[in-house]
Amino acid sequence: ISGSEPRGLRTGTALSEMAATGGGGVGAGGATSGKYVPMHMRDGGLATLSKYEDEDQSTLRVTNISEDTNEDDLRDLFGRFGRIQRVYLARDRETQISRGFAYISFYSREHAQQSMDKLNGFGYDHLILKVEWAKPSTRDDNGGDSVMKAGIVSGYGGALPQGMGN
Repeated sequence: ISGSEPRGLRTGTALSEMAATGGGGVGAGGATSGKYVPMHMRDGGLATLSKYEDEDQSTLRVTNISEDTNEDDLRDLFGRFGRIQRVYLARDRETQISRGFAYISFYSREHAQQSMDKLNGFGYDHLILKVEWAKPSTRDDNGGDSVMKAGIVSGYGGALPQGMGN
């Protein structure tokens, strides 16, 4: 098997040999190097987004929603502008009453834009809706909230000063 690519488990030595002979990482310009190049930067690589980033591109945040509004109401209201991927209505954990805001994710950013143009300032259930683009998700890859990694946080999401949480 001399002269062929190492088979089986790739050891550090095998990887070094591959990098030296051109079997290593291929950079964005097509040049071979011994350094790791992420998939999205490789030639012909997929421009992948995390599962949350893709959804965030066409998600709207709707505020000033009445307590009586449910997911089906929002799906009916926003569904006339295009196919909806997901509706999330924030609810109180104990009472299950609406907290007054929701996230609507469309499959198409254009449909989301149309619904935002038409429904921002729209009177619904005796309240005036505010519709805006949702901020990018702060979730990490494990689905956790990356803000929480910083330690103890206040009710507004900001970190408390040192020693205040003890």
